[in-house]
Amino acid sequence: MNKTFIFSCFLLLSTTLLGQNYIQVNQISYQQSNILIDNNFGLNNIANALTDFTNAWKDENRKTRAISRTEAQLNIVKNQYKDKVDFPKIIDGWHLVKITDNFNYCSDAKVYVNDGKISEIVINNYYGFSVDFNVMTPIKDAKAVINWQLPNRGTDTAEVYFAYDLNGPNLTDEPQKPGFITFWSDHRKAKTIEVWINRIKVGQLSKEIENAECFADGGLTLQFKPGVYEFKAAAHGSMDWRGTFEIKEDQCYTYLMNRDNTN
Repeated sequence: MNKTFIFSCFLLLSTTLLGQNYIQVNQISYQQSNILIDNNFGLNNIANALTDFTNAWKDENRKTRAISRTEAQLNIVKNQYKDKVDFPKIIDGWHLVKITDNFNYCSDAKVYVNDGKISEIVINNYYGFSVDFNVMTPIKDAKAVINWQLPNRGTDTAEVYFAYDLNGPNLTDEPQKPGFITFWSDHRKAKTIEVWINRIKVGQLSKEIENAECFADGGLTLQFKPGVYEFKAAAHGSMDWRGTFEIKEDQCYTYLMNRDNTN
């Protein structure tokens, strides 16, 4: 069920400074793309998000506190369903739900319902964190059962509770769409430039480019949830760059690194 984005791009110039600009990215399909994006960085992000979602912490004290919060959340959900006889029909569209294994986690997610079945699950309100799963049961009495693959835990069976719909249909906004950034350089040392985002090394450029656009071969393109991020980059020698950038839905930001904008 995890879907990959294909994009075609046309230029919508919103700001231009030293080679920095946004372009609009139009989603045209959910089939496999040949756009050059650092997939390992994206896979690490969703693995970390699932670890957070399922409270799969290695730190035992942190895990104990998380399970205690889960127990409180479960009691609330179970009490909502207790002694309830009439359940609403879950209509097609996006819904906010609780997903739980009835022990480790009881967390909010968004699901898309189509013809009485869950067809997509997204965590952290972000399309980039659409997760792989199998439907075990159709929606009945405002709940369903799924089977999904979790990092460091293997296959897990979980219940999906439409607790926010118990008083009637309650559709929610669709999850946020991803945005992108392409780091590039026209300097002769371009292929030595390494990049860190929020103090985590995410990759490096592979060659010198002139007048690069988003997703350019030789640059470093990354996909993010909309928001503001810190970055640092450095080339062999004395050149380095640092600052912040903003990721916007369905847009790609290009960032040129050369001697004109070093720190």
